[in-house]
Parts: sequence; C-alpha cells; structure tokens
Amino acid sequence: MKAGRLVIESFWKAILINMNNENVVLIARLKVKPHAVEKAKQAALEIVADSRAEAGCINYDFHQAIDDETIFVWHETWESKAAIDAHGASEHFKDFSTKLKILIDEPLQITLTRMVSEKA
Repeated sequence: MKAGRLVIESFWKAILINMNNENVVLIARLKVKPHAVEKAKQAALEIVADSRAEAGCINYDFHQAIDDETIFVWHETWESKAAIDAHGASEHFKDFSTKLKILIDEPLQITLTRMVSEKA
C-alpha cells in the first residue's frame, strides 16, 4: 500500500473486536515526510480538544518521538468500540484525515488493546 493513498477513515470499519464493555485503548503510530513535521503536528494539535470532548473519550494524548521527529503516536482510551467509531466519523477527524493524506510517509499503524494487568 502506498502511504500517499492511505485512506485513514477506512480502518475504523475494518476493526472488529468484542471487549465485553471494557475500555478500549487505541495506540496509533504515524510517520510523516520530513518536510511535513510542523504541518502534521499542527493538524493533530487542532483536534485534541474536540476529541477529548467527545462522548466516550477517557483520554486522548498526542506524542512525538524523541529520537525521530517525523514519528507521532496517539494514546487514546475510549469507553467502547462504538465511541471509537463515532470519533472516526466526526467532522474534525475527517478534516484531520484529509489534511494528513499528503503528509504521510508510511502507512498508519493502529492497535486496539485492552488492559490485562490490574490498574496501578
């Protein structure tokens, strides 16, 4: 898959999980083109507040790798898969996805997880 042709929205429909109403933790990793770091960072920062305000969002944190500024990581906790689906369908996320399409250097990596250890 060519990174420039990645359709970010489509991954939401491809994920099938049964978490028995447990919180779902989403970890996303995205590598952008070196010349696009600031544009990608700004676009991602623009949706943090709206994402955190969504129903079902427990946390929505955006990170940048220390050793490679072209790598961004999201750590998100949602009440359910349905809340993640709603986030993926939100206008601010769709706008963000459109902006990102021309900036990415590698395919977006998404992992949905559930906690298996006890909470600290």
